[in-house]
Amino acid sequence: MNVWEEDRYPWLIKEKLFIKNWVLNLEKPFFGICLGHQLLGDALGASVVKSKNPEIGFKKISLSREVCPNDLLKNFSKDLLVLQGHSAEISDLSNKAVTVLASSSDCSIQALSYLNHAFSVQFHPEVVNETIQDWISIPKIKRDFDEAIGQKGISEIIKYQQQNKRSLIDGAKLIYENWLKLIKKK
Repeated sequence: MNVWEEDRYPWLIKEKLFIKNWVLNLEKPFFGICLGHQLLGDALGASVVKSKNPEIGFKKISLSREVCPNDLLKNFSKDLLVLQGHSAEISDLSNKAVTVLASSSDCSIQALSYLNHAFSVQFHPEVVNETIQDWISIPKIKRDFDEAIGQKGISEIIKYQQQNKRSLIDGAKLIYENWLKLIKKK
């Protein structure tokens, strides 16, 4: 689903209002992944648009290395590829309280922080053994993956995940631990 599909998924209306209130008014901790990242962007006043190039599979991201007190990706490996599975992205984000923490060649906002309590990533750090198999067991996702990268591409994704299990889990753990440290400071 996509942020703009409120007619098809009416629960998105309440979800967007909840996130906006939780993050902007109450200033409570928030962490969004993929759709959660896009919903946070929407709450912060950005546009969420269809990507020119969907990102599917393990892809390289570029970490912003400017000095930032709320760096969710601190000590994250520059060499680790991250799992992508999206065809929408945040654009036109002009909120001055937002820091872009990572980008990719096809998506300018891969990770962000808002003040010191709300964080999100476009990619999927939570990949475990079953993640990819679970995704492609959903017919629409399987069709989207086949269309974007083909059956050979899906096999390559699974192969990369299997070969890099430990570093992927370590990367997810690092992001989670960084997030916990950041929200404890609040």
